[in-house]
Amino acid sequence: MLESYVSAGFDPAGFWSLTSRLYLAQMKGASARLEREHKDRGWLAWHTAVLTRAETMPDFSKFVGESPVNPQSPEHLQTMCETLAQAWGAKELQCQNLLLEPCG
Repeated sequence: MLESYVSAGFDPAGFWSLTSRLYLAQMKGASARLEREHKDRGWLAWHTAVLTRAETMPDFSKFVGESPVNPQSPEHLQTMCETLAQAWGAKELQCQNLLLEPCG
């Protein structure tokens, strides 16, 4: 198990403090990452081959598409920061409005 853990790119020192559930979660995550990277390399190789044969270069924004992710609002980010602070046991926030106005 240690050998698999290290070959997945994890630090061997962290292995000994893992529970079975954490080990499994990290190994599944590493497996998903490797699979995604493999697919990404295949996408890149295929498109490189196709584009070298193309007579005209397609417009870049049309080729890669628009980003489907919209930026988060400052209010949403503020709520996320406050939720994390509470989850991590913060007694009180140093600056109540962390993202909307500078701390003073």
